[in-house]
Amino acid sequence: MMRSLTFLMCLCILATSALASSGGHGGGGGNRGGSGLLEMGQPVERAIVSTTKVTPQELALSREKLYAQAILQLLANPGVADLGRCTGNEGWFSAPCIPPVSEAAAKKQLDDIAASPATVKKRYALLIANQDYRAPIPALETPKKDAEEIARVLQSEYGYEVTTLKDASKRDIVKGLVKLAGTASAADSVVVLYAGHGYLVAKTGLGYWIPTDATPTAAEGWISNSDITKLLAAVPARQLILISDSCYSGSLTKEKNLADLSHVKRDALLKNRTVTAMSSGGNEPVSDEGKDGHSIFAWSLINTLKSGNTGAIGTSVWRKVRAEVTKAYPQQPQYGALPSAGHIEGGDYLFFSAKP
Repeated sequence: MMRSLTFLMCLCILATSALASSGGHGGGGGNRGGSGLLEMGQPVERAIVSTTKVTPQELALSREKLYAQAILQLLANPGVADLGRCTGNEGWFSAPCIPPVSEAAAKKQLDDIAASPATVKKRYALLIANQDYRAPIPALETPKKDAEEIARVLQSEYGYEVTTLKDASKRDIVKGLVKLAGTASAADSVVVLYAGHGYLVAKTGLGYWIPTDATPTAAEGWISNSDITKLLAAVPARQLILISDSCYSGSLTKEKNLADLSHVKRDALLKNRTVTAMSSGGNEPVSDEGKDGHSIFAWSLINTLKSGNTGAIGTSVWRKVRAEVTKAYPQQPQYGALPSAGHIEGGDYLFFSAKP
């Protein structure tokens, strides 16, 4: 029987004043004239909410009220969260900014990959586990444990060099991705995983990661999907997959669908640059509830990777993960290519077992 979602990963918080018909800044005539906006410092009752009492509509209402000020800022200026371009080498490891990549440099990167042997030399993984947020944004239950087990599997089963960022700020996340860009080469394979809060502004269709130092009243502390793809574009790897376990992360996978390439030989899949994205759901809330202390998505991913299917392509991994998730939860993991980050048609991500 299909279980109802707890939606913990997507802000399982009910502020008494936010959901009451006339509470807080709502119809009670607060200083915002009944807008229902919640402000930093205002008392908020935080609780894990019973699955039998909370509907997705109620949850959406509480989320919109909590993030109302940031949403208004993003509607007025969708680029308010966007990063600037780094102006010098100091920018790579100091202020949050995007390394400049010229069209000529990007083309050379792709040409170098196409001209080099279709092999993978080193494997790197950057895992971002955002769990302990600042009130009134609620803490999550599983990201750290998820990242720890995924790191163990990637290291022991697939030979990845893993870096884990726990409770990462916007600056930490950007620095981690920029450092990865300076470490990986055209012969390498890279996994980037994000587990934490996310949000999609429905009117613009633009998605965001929410770092642990973010607030619901200042959108400039969020990280836009646009900037995420730009940061990935700067990583000069032959193979790159982004795995996002957060609410509304499906927006990252919508650039281009991937064909079934399971029949294609490995050398052909590795010939050009591959950049793909796998999400724990579509444009919907996703569950932080699952099995063995993991989110249902992470649990399914871990067990799929443990199966030891040498040379499994990303599409096959995604299908197995999706099948496990949808057995119990009404969320739909997604998978797609990211041409904006340099994906060339005809490739897919490959998980190579490190074991003989």
